[in-house]
Amino acid sequence: MDWMPLLSTGAGALIALSGTFLVDLRRERDTRSRDRDLERWRTCVDFALALATAHGMLRSSAAEDREASARAMTESGVYQARERLLMSGTPELVTAGEDVFHRLVRMRRLVRDGGDLRSAEGHEAYHEFAEALWHFRMAVRRQFGHRAMDPATLDRVDWSERHECPYCAAGS
Repeated sequence: MDWMPLLSTGAGALIALSGTFLVDLRRERDTRSRDRDLERWRTCVDFALALATAHGMLRSSAAEDREASARAMTESGVYQARERLLMSGTPELVTAGEDVFHRLVRMRRLVRDGGDLRSAEGHEAYHEFAEALWHFRMAVRRQFGHRAMDPATLDRVDWSERHECPYCAAGS
């Protein structure tokens, strides 16, 4: 009996099966990577939206209203979004996210301690927050392969929004 056809058929089947296995493994790895990137992108968007919501709530809360300033942070979901970012973000995203988060916390403390966001100190805290938020947005763009923009792209002088601020213009 000639064993060559049987061995050739077996070798061919083994090669075909291993090729199929490698293609499936590659597809699964690509799918996991794409899913991870999509989840990271959603986390970044959720974090930015939670920051904006908390900022809006802080602006509408009265000075020394500890409960309102605490609610702004909890009801906005900023703490949960931050945790997701800390766990899934790249070092660049986490660094930029932490910077903007701590700028928001500074605004919260100002309100909680009786300060007015319309004061010079509150006004400066807002500009620092706005600038850090734009830096976070640009870090997200870079992370996902988009070109980061400079302020001039959007007809701005800088990301702090000082150039279009009536308060800053009045003080000049």
